[in-house]
Amino acid sequence: MTPPPNPFWEYSVTLFQDEPVAIACLALQERHLARIDVDVNILLLCVWVAARGHGELEDQKLLRAIAAVTPWRRDVLLPLRGAARQLMGDGVEPVPEELTGDLRQEITHAELEAERIEQLLLVQLVDTSAPTLESGQTAAENAATNFARYFARIGISPSTEDAADLAAILECAFPEEAAGIIPVDA
Repeated sequence: MTPPPNPFWEYSVTLFQDEPVAIACLALQERHLARIDVDVNILLLCVWVAARGHGELEDQKLLRAIAAVTPWRRDVLLPLRGAARQLMGDGVEPVPEELTGDLRQEITHAELEAERIEQLLLVQLVDTSAPTLESGQTAAENAATNFARYFARIGISPSTEDAADLAAILECAFPEEAAGIIPVDA
């Protein structure tokens, strides 16, 4: 089946190809892994909504998005990611890595497909077709506000490292606007 068009996915793939964005997103995810699932798709949604000129993600939309994707992440995406990680390195005893390489690639492909499906769900939940009221802020400032709101909703007090990673994402997404914006209070 051909996946339906998804401008959010296309935007995310392009932005994530920018190495500082990929490094920052994965660092944010890894840094908080033991305590909470930092959803890179929602981080990218925070940027995409602002980049499309739709300003800030309203608290209710953000909460609805988090709640909607939580079961998908918990039951499908995170187990796939865990299986792929488990197969990295030396393999899983007693099966050596050389026997699991193809399987790991298939699982990694399935994980990427699960990410795409999550983004399709997110874009359906967050209506960006309606015009937005002007906030008086730049798109980069709106994205920074979205980041702060997301971190508050998932209960993270951003560290200096978090702020630096979020700033790196803003700088790549909004190179003309992001200078000097502090994405979250660290």
